Amino acid sequence: MEPNWQFDHIDPLLANPLNDVLAGLRAQCPVVHSTKHDGFTAVLTYDAIRQVLGDYDTYSSTDGIAIPTVTVTGKPPIDFDPPLHTSYRKILQRHFTRAAVAQYDDVLRTAVRQRITELLARGEADLVPELAHYLPPAAIALILGMPPEDGDKFLGWLDRLFLAARTGAREDGAAALREFQDYVAGQLDRQRATGADTVALAIAGGTVDGRPLTVDEQIGMFVFLIVAGHETTVHGLSTLLYFLATVDGLRARLRDEPSLLPKVIDECLRIESPVVGVARTARGSALVPDGRVLAVLSAANHDPAVFERPAEFDCERERNPHLSFGYGVHRCAGEHLAFLEMRIVAEEVLNLMPDYEFAPGFRPQWSGGKLTRGIESLPVQLR
Repeated sequence: MEPNWQFDHIDPLLANPLNDVLAGLRAQCPVVHSTKHDGFTAVLTYDAIRQVLGDYDTYSSTDGIAIPTVTVTGKPPIDFDPPLHTSYRKILQRHFTRAAVAQYDDVLRTAVRQRITELLARGEADLVPELAHYLPPAAIALILGMPPEDGDKFLGWLDRLFLAARTGAREDGAAALREFQDYVAGQLDRQRATGADTVALAIAGGTVDGRPLTVDEQIGMFVFLIVAGHETTVHGLSTLLYFLATVDGLRARLRDEPSLLPKVIDECLRIESPVVGVARTARGSALVPDGRVLAVLSAANHDPAVFERPAEFDCERERNPHLSFGYGVHRCAGEHLAFLEMRIVAEEVLNLMPDYEFAPGFRPQWSGGKLTRGIESLPVQLR
């Protein structure tokens, strides 16, 4: 363990070579202690990570799921353990099943087609800000029962809230919160008047232990859904668009065998996990010292004990139990929505602009400095 005492998973210099670095660390030791971020233990093997994420009694989420700790914590259900976690999650669950999110296919597909048509008319684009960033806010707004074009407003309010939390700009933070709450209140009134059945109304009418959710709990759940549904899906879409263009023969094969697309999406999520890792606090653990623990999902997804040729993109894996959506009771509630978004984008890209090429000199650069990771830019030429 000693050689790895300065391991820092969010070091921007590790963003590009992250998977290689993790492979080297895992080969030396499956559990690595680091003095960074006030000290934590990184778990790097697939089986050990499932052990951590599957045992909420020993590895708790109540101190937050990020290392370093983010400034806004206490968001239900993600920052709670059962039985409270179970009660919070039950409020959301039925709206995020595969069948429930399928109803948004047509409107999301129409939006993607419109955006691709606009990009084709220009002949060039950056597919990260102009396509990958375009869909997730609209999808979250839809599932909340709100106009899809308002999705970007949510992100603006949350950016102000997080900035205020970091900098101490209380007045702007309070103003952003008031604007957000006023908007939500107006939308809830509209939804009630139309007899809608939405996630937003489920949260507003939710109960835990027989009592209504407090305003803070409701806002926490809204914040959780918006944050969880945006950046990680953007990264998943960006990675998908990158591999579609760089894996030899993949686009042609998908046009001939569209049924292969789910395996392609899973392989994209495995080989470049949008979430580097999730944190827990160990209490009475035999695996690691008590204290903060990081389950490194990117390392689990490349563990050669589970995945043959883990560094190779292989869309024909018969078994691909990747952990990019997590594991256990905290497994991502929005995985079916994220998968739907990735499927729609892939299908429409293959249909409308199957021959996009990267701009001359393009080299992928991966974002670093936080717990999520994705390609920063995909400049392409369209025809």
